[in-house]
Amino acid sequence: MGNDVIFKGSNGKLLIILNPVITFEELKAGLADKLRQSKQFLMGYEAVIQFKGRDISEDETIELLSIINNAVEMNILFVTDGEEDLPQEMEEIKNLISEGITKFHIGTLRSGEILEYAGNIVILGDLNPGSIVKAEGNIVVIGNLNGVAHAGTAGNAEAFIVASNMNPFQLKIDEVLFKNYSSNILFRSKQIMRNKNNIAYLRNNILIIDKLTRKSLQNIVTT
Repeated sequence: MGNDVIFKGSNGKLLIILNPVITFEELKAGLADKLRQSKQFLMGYEAVIQFKGRDISEDETIELLSIINNAVEMNILFVTDGEEDLPQEMEEIKNLISEGITKFHIGTLRSGEILEYAGNIVILGDLNPGSIVKAEGNIVVIGNLNGVAHAGTAGNAEAFIVASNMNPFQLKIDEVLFKNYSSNILFRSKQIMRNKNNIAYLRNNILIIDKLTRKSLQNIVTT
């Protein structure tokens, strides 16, 4: 079991190599054991995680990340499949959220669930219809944003919302509300809501949903 899970860390990435032949239950036990051995090393560690060595489903990935989250206090920025370099825009988002306290939530928020925090919130999972997330700072969803997201709840008009797939029931930044594609939102493109990696922010008291690019990040900084 000692070699069923191997950790390799470098340049802000934690590579977790998984045994490809044991059962998933055995793998989870091996990961928990490895985390106990490495707890001091990982405490407070901030990294992008990549799983390697075997194919795992999205649900299995969430299970493994939950084990990590429950075992050690580390800051998982997001998960990569390693097939391409991390986009520069996500690196800049990481820098923006690191300016304040951040809560990291692993798993999907289901209908009726509410997540609130007096800082930034990063969700690795989906925001299902009927779920609500509220942050005094920024909100980053590494998944589908289909519920309600309210950033800048304490009067922060500079807050923003980022999602891998943005199809919200309701967005709100500070006191500016977007609901059901009403007229107070400016779309850069008619196809914007079907694009991946979108960002919502305020400019001249208008809630804008834009493609996540370096230019849109510059708009946030200069707003």
